[in-house]
Amino acid sequence: MNFFRAQKETLSNITSIVAGHPFRGKIAPIEGAKTVVVQMRDTSPSGVNWPSCLRSEVSGRREPDWLRPGDILFPARGNVSLAVLIDERIGSLQAVAAPHFFLLRVTRSGALPAYLAWWLNQEPAQRHLEQQAQSSTLVRNIARPVLEATPVVLPPLPRQEQIVGLANAMQREEELLHRLRRTNQQIMTGLARDILAG
Repeated sequence: MNFFRAQKETLSNITSIVAGHPFRGKIAPIEGAKTVVVQMRDTSPSGVNWPSCLRSEVSGRREPDWLRPGDILFPARGNVSLAVLIDERIGSLQAVAAPHFFLLRVTRSGALPAYLAWWLNQEPAQRHLEQQAQSSTLVRNIARPVLEATPVVLPPLPRQEQIVGLANAMQREEELLHRLRRTNQQIMTGLARDILAG
């Protein structure tokens, strides 16, 4: 692939970065509440597990930053700092990010959100975050200025689309292999039980 036309930017030049919704204290589950809250445990590299998100009420004077497709969530703390793309699977859900996330929104027309989420999870961006993070003995914290200064290489849009397509295909392959391994394990377990019973 020819990347010579790629632009080098910092994350703050192509996105707006805000903190997640400022809940006071523990996020309490409220039966029948309209708002879904995305927490760390609800995310994985393949996206948000919407059914696992708890429902709660949001309060405050200003309108919350409701999540929408194309948004990127990035954990402000924790030893695994992986970006998660909010995609079309959010549907019509009224959702907010918990306070330990940064919410990134692309502000540059030449940047694809899915590419940006992919880039943030790759070694060059991860190395920058690793080197600049404030670490305690237990948990790593990433300050907003550190995230804003993350270097981003932006190839032309068609290249970004190719990379996203390849990454999605590899993710699907990984999920299929995982399912196959689980099925194989179940077959072996069943065989062992049959032998034991016989």
